[in-house]
Amino acid sequence: MHTRYKILKMLEEAPGQLISGGQLAEALGISRAAVWKQIAALQGEGYDIASQQGKGYLLTPGDVFVDYEIEKRLTTRVVGRPLICLPEVDSTNTRLRQLAAEGAAHGAVVVSSHQTAGRGRMARRFESPKDQGVYLSVLLRSDLPLAELGTVTLLAAVVMADTLEELTGIRPGIKWTNDIYLHGHKLCGILTEGAVEGESGRLDYLVVGMGVNLYQRPEDFPPEIRHIAGSVLGETGVRLNRAEYAACLMKHFEKWYLDGQFPKNKEELLRRYREDLFFLGQMVEVHSFTETYQALAEDIDGEGRLVVRRPDGRIEALNSGEISLKLPGVVQKS
Repeated sequence: MHTRYKILKMLEEAPGQLISGGQLAEALGISRAAVWKQIAALQGEGYDIASQQGKGYLLTPGDVFVDYEIEKRLTTRVVGRPLICLPEVDSTNTRLRQLAAEGAAHGAVVVSSHQTAGRGRMARRFESPKDQGVYLSVLLRSDLPLAELGTVTLLAAVVMADTLEELTGIRPGIKWTNDIYLHGHKLCGILTEGAVEGESGRLDYLVVGMGVNLYQRPEDFPPEIRHIAGSVLGETGVRLNRAEYAACLMKHFEKWYLDGQFPKNKEELLRRYREDLFFLGQMVEVHSFTETYQALAEDIDGEGRLVVRRPDGRIEALNSGEISLKLPGVVQKS
């Protein structure tokens, strides 16, 4: 553990108490000047540490998003080990794909609280303002059949729903395939990207990106998405700790993917996913590459495809394209 985090741990273990620089220096075997330097480094990371001349240092607890805060809460064996926590990144998916090409290990995670070029499905921009959310990508290396790649996205949606339910006490709903909604507003987005070996056609690696809006107010969103986007705080009234959220998300991902030995647990996963879909039994507008039509959303089949019934009675199972959901009082579009 770095010296500054040893100092931080000592301050954390004495809540509301001043600890002198001399005490810290003696306990760690360093000079008081070195203590001051490490305190300044912690303050630079965002920790609220007050200094009273001749008395010592006092830590006020707060929401600081650095690797130390996530790792001390992490209970996983594989996911998040290693963890790369960045204050800013173009895209956690992009960065993790670069690391994967350089040999990063199965379970590696890149996480940030600010993306400058966040991406969603269909090459859409995913708004990722500074310190308003958590954007996390997981690297998977496995011999997973290519036919199961789409189901991993469904798994990630259940993981996000489980995480938010644990931390807020409220379970959100899922819009096929990869959006998390609560009270008609989109809270989270998921983007799964893979690399396939050219000669063998086997999966080389898979990157699963999961972004969540935590604190935004309606006016924080661009006008064009203000009617649809929401945040966890805005919809539940709960202000989550970002490090706690990230650690909890990794815990649930490991539970479903590794502990559940995916895809052996696919039936259970699809059952949970189906329960969380909030639009089954309602009319949806289906946008494909060739047409747009109205249909009744009936079910999710064993491959994770959306089963719809056209007005003429024809049944179709959708595995690509885009759906727009027309619900009472709100138009929801992925």
